[in-house]
Amino acid sequence: MKKILIVDDAADSRIIIKSMLKSYNVEICEAIDGVEGWKKIISEQPDLVLLDLHMPNKDGFSILEDLEEEWLGIPVVVVSGDTDEDTIDTCNYYGAKAFLKKPIVLEEFKEAIKVLPL
Repeated sequence: MKKILIVDDAADSRIIIKSMLKSYNVEICEAIDGVEGWKKIISEQPDLVLLDLHMPNKDGFSILEDLEEEWLGIPVVVVSGDTDEDTIDTCNYYGAKAFLKKPIVLEEFKEAIKVLPL
């Protein structure tokens, strides 16, 4: 079974993403900030990370940089309300496989998670 880690400090966002994943046969892990997210990336070795950018303690940009630096090869789909072109370019530069803007559109979500064969 594939494992997906949701890293987002907003509980409502995590709930929405989990509901969108209900029809998939996946194990879902959650982290409420970047520090917890990074610890779970290392301990859980998820098959996909759904990552918010602006969080306390450690932001999503730092996680993307750390993933790149550590060569972990875990695909990341960024989920953020920050849709500035520079933000999206930075995420792409650090290897994000897709960028979803909040609020999430279901069809865009389904397309984005195709990076993980489910």
